[in-house]
Amino acid sequence: MKKQKIGSLAIFLLSVGNAMAQQLNGKITNEQGEALPYANVFLLSQQDSTFIKGTVSDEMGVFSVDGYSKGDILKVSAMGYKTSYLPCQSDSVGIIAMQEDSKLLGEVVVKGHRNYVKSNNMGLTVSMIDNPLSKLGSALDAIKQMPLISGIGNNISVLGKGTPEIYINHRKVRDNSELQQLPSQNIQSVEIITNPGAKYEADVKSVIIIHTKKQDLGWAGLARFTGVLSGVSYGIGGLDLSWSGRQGLTLYGSGNLGGSGYKQSGYYLEDFNSGQYQTRTDGTYKRSSQNLKATFGGSYDFGSNSVGIRYEFSRTPHNKYTSTNDIMTNVDSNYSNLESTSEESTQSSRHYINSYGSFKFGAKKNYELTTNVDYLYNITGTSSQIGEHGQQYQNDITTDSHGNNHLFAAKANWNASWKNVCLDLGVQYSYTKTHQTFGGNATAEKNFFDASYDEEKQHLTAGYVAANWQISKNWSARTELRMENTDFTYLLNDKKIEEQSKTFCDWLPYLSLDYQKGNFGLDISYSTTVDRPSYSMLSNNYSYTSHTSWYAGNPLLKSALERTLELVTSYRKTRLSVSYTHSMRELTTIYYYQEDLKANVGTVVNLPSYNYFQFSLSQRLDVGIWHPSVYGMLKVQKLEYGNPEMSYNKPRLRVIMRNRFDLPWGIYAYFDGMWIGKGYSSTIYTKNDVLLDMGLNKSLGNWSFTIYWNDCFKLWRQEDLVRTNGVSFYQHFKGGTHNVSLNVTYSFNKKKNYRGKSAAQDEINRL
Repeated sequence: MKKQKIGSLAIFLLSVGNAMAQQLNGKITNEQGEALPYANVFLLSQQDSTFIKGTVSDEMGVFSVDGYSKGDILKVSAMGYKTSYLPCQSDSVGIIAMQEDSKLLGEVVVKGHRNYVKSNNMGLTVSMIDNPLSKLGSALDAIKQMPLISGIGNNISVLGKGTPEIYINHRKVRDNSELQQLPSQNIQSVEIITNPGAKYEADVKSVIIIHTKKQDLGWAGLARFTGVLSGVSYGIGGLDLSWSGRQGLTLYGSGNLGGSGYKQSGYYLEDFNSGQYQTRTDGTYKRSSQNLKATFGGSYDFGSNSVGIRYEFSRTPHNKYTSTNDIMTNVDSNYSNLESTSEESTQSSRHYINSYGSFKFGAKKNYELTTNVDYLYNITGTSSQIGEHGQQYQNDITTDSHGNNHLFAAKANWNASWKNVCLDLGVQYSYTKTHQTFGGNATAEKNFFDASYDEEKQHLTAGYVAANWQISKNWSARTELRMENTDFTYLLNDKKIEEQSKTFCDWLPYLSLDYQKGNFGLDISYSTTVDRPSYSMLSNNYSYTSHTSWYAGNPLLKSALERTLELVTSYRKTRLSVSYTHSMRELTTIYYYQEDLKANVGTVVNLPSYNYFQFSLSQRLDVGIWHPSVYGMLKVQKLEYGNPEMSYNKPRLRVIMRNRFDLPWGIYAYFDGMWIGKGYSSTIYTKNDVLLDMGLNKSLGNWSFTIYWNDCFKLWRQEDLVRTNGVSFYQHFKGGTHNVSLNVTYSFNKKKNYRGKSAAQDEINRL
């Protein structure tokens, strides 16, 4: 009897152990033995073939997936190859050689609708294999159509998380024009990370990572052209070339030349000195620029290791902003009605070098060391002329400013993965030095244009540790901690200003607990982020806008801090998130009345601490050829500020609806709309805004054609109101978003992008 009990117990323990989460490893290649990166790997239940977990192979074709049991089925698929199915019998399936499928080149009839979006504890992953978004033309066009993304023009944001950092194969994108240059058909998958954690810089609230497809051996290229018809019409052209050899060497170069611009009309309403003075400014505003950019670099892969270097030169020889205004004010009868013209010209150039190394070691290549080193130097010169003329008033203002910036940064990250644990350790250092000179004169104003020389120096040292645990088949956890020490020195006219120079340390923890089972997901997280003021905000100078409107820098600004608790739940194509944030020292623009100028002065300040909630809901559907997606976000805040104190607590709702229609002959049509309701975000009150866009896409072989009609009914208005300290500042603009664009691309082979990653992107953004 005793032996029987022991035997039963042994059987029970064996069955439990067999059911416990185990890690499955393998490598995917083609028939020639070459690695297949970013192949789709799915773990299916042995009982009913239901989906358990999924991943993609890395750039060396290697993959690992947790949570398998013996007898489960491994499904492997890649574009252009036959799908493979293998039983899971041990922790390693070895090398999986995929066979090419020539039938994929012919016509394919797809029944039903594949789910291209997978939720995880970091956010979402969008597969682009056979995804209609891959036909759109550019990466920018495709990303603007993805879940949780809001896009206006060339700008994109993650709902509730602001502007994201964007990476292409681990390299930071510094200009969204790169997304316009990358064809959507060359993308393997896109990760939308809503909880970046400690691995990223402290001011990063969201991240988008684009994984591209593998380049075949030999030459690859991409030619592109975009023409835009609007208030300011322009074109953009570029050529990318790359070569990849059998020994792991890749060389590439690219050049881009084009312009950009917009034209707006609108007005400002200013009410200041507790309602005693009012100013209305009606005007037209135009910006045009020319841009030149060249990039050269190379990388070398040896085994599972890789090194590379990239040099980028960019120049803006022409960037002009002009305005024509009619100003009416009651500040003084001598200048109650003025005509104003202004012109601002800027030239800039930048040199940027990045080098990286990635080294994998260990018997299972489960240890990885990555390094990035950056150097940046840029110079900028700006000159402006403003003329204000009335019957009894004449004023001419000229200003000149010049600046240059130096940045050196280095970052190292060590990653180790075991059966159920993944560990990251990292260090980062950056040194930034900026110089700014300013001078000007005016014929009728008090002299706020004395020549000055500003200099800022900053040493930033950071370290972090991050760990992911696969607790069980369904439960996982992340715990991370980042420390940043900042040493900042401010000099004015070569004299150190003690009250503006400071040294401080920030500790930034991150915690999350995630549950995934079938189509249901639940994640709760706590995070801390930092928002540092740009170096232009820290300037000690005044900027002249009009006789009654000025802008002043604020060298006493401190970094803002946010602590957020968030709950996210998802089921099939529905996603709901609720977050609570405690905001400290938020950076925002406010206005106040300055008696000696008799003017309304705007500046950036640190707000007092306040709290806000954010609720977001998304729903995707498939109804025949119609594929709608609806996203809604509500922000509710509790903020009192100013002298006299005001309440800024009206909730703000934003709704986005996207519609894709799969038409005959491989044509895709898009009709998208966005509505922003009345309400507050920080101290800014936004009125109702509506934006509608249309688009058509058609691909023919290596050619892709996309036509977009942005703000097609000219409904978009930028209407913002700020009331602080007895001052009211309201702006109303239209135009600038209405245009028709044609994007044409031709590509051969498949483009492989540089894999380096900036070591100090937050500092680059501040320059």
